[in-house]
Amino acid sequence: MRPEGPDSCRVEHVLESRLPLGERLRWSLAVRAVHRTVVAELFDNIERAATGRALPPARRPLRVRLFHRLRWERPRAVPLPAAAHLAQRAFSRTDFQDAWQMELLPGMPTEPEAWEGMLRGASFPVVGRAGGEILLGEDARPLDFRASILVADGRVTLGTVARLHHPAGRLYFALVRHLHPFMARTMLRRTHRRLALAAPSAGEREAARG
Repeated sequence: MRPEGPDSCRVEHVLESRLPLGERLRWSLAVRAVHRTVVAELFDNIERAATGRALPPARRPLRVRLFHRLRWERPRAVPLPAAAHLAQRAFSRTDFQDAWQMELLPGMPTEPEAWEGMLRGASFPVVGRAGGEILLGEDARPLDFRASILVADGRVTLGTVARLHHPAGRLYFALVRHLHPFMARTMLRRTHRRLALAAPSAGEREAARG
């Protein structure tokens, strides 16, 4: 960063390196495009923090968007949080429960309503709201189930609890439970990435604080 007067400065990024052949190939095929995009977005953040806007903002090339999608964090399996009170108390008897969790990134929404669309596409009605948790679900002949979206302590958790009714319900769920983890992880990861990309950038957050 070099001053260019009382109200302006020039910010430069210079990268010099000597790489062996294998590293040069990796740089050319993958790293260079990502590196350029990261630097361009850093410069946008600097401009937004200083002026409140970035004209024109950097756009991510198709290759970078593909890498970004493939490398996005994946949900991890966790015990159903104690803070998920609605899910914990949904049934007097629980035959199945699981939970998948992801860390919130800076600027992402902390209101559970922002995450509600994760499951509303499946037309599950909301059956409860309390604090940072929303509970969706329905009762059916083979089983009753509830899906909990909890946003707390810098994390979002998608939990599921189910109560099975009879042998036919257990047989049905024996098939469903193999597909359920994949669907839960996919919905959580897709929504997490969508909300992260829509969140204010570091420069926008800094400009807002200023």
